[in-house]
Amino acid sequence: MKGAREKPRAASLAVLLGIAAMLLILLSELWPASDGPAAPPGGETVQTADSYRASLENQLAALIEQINGAGETTVMITLESGEERIYATDTQTGGDQSQQTHVLLEDGTALEETVYLPTVCGVAVVCDGGGDVGVEARITALVSALLDVPSNRICVEQRS
Repeated sequence: MKGAREKPRAASLAVLLGIAAMLLILLSELWPASDGPAAPPGGETVQTADSYRASLENQLAALIEQINGAGETTVMITLESGEERIYATDTQTGGDQSQQTHVLLEDGTALEETVYLPTVCGVAVVCDGGGDVGVEARITALVSALLDVPSNRICVEQRS
């Protein structure tokens, strides 16, 4: 007799737990977890083309100043274009046709697969030792090696 009474109790307990779980899921969909802007995936920092260019200029100027004879240095870099973002796509094929759609995150933004930073197309260096042919050659070789820019797109001049 005791076993017959426990079956309905266990069944009603399972039903109540199921209903509670569904209510929790429903409530979690109604109220988002955070009100602030979402951080970029993977903890990456977002960098614009201007901040990328400024960062390159500062790092390159600091490095060139360490070359013997270069002295105080100012660097200007020109970029070919802005950054290029490649978004993840989902491809569905059926028979002889296929359909591509962008993969969206929970906040409605597209999932970025890759971000290509802009390429450097020219560098101007103005430094105290820019008039010395040896210093100019070392700076040109350094910039060309670091940024993969041909030497005809690098200009080194002496500071006035």
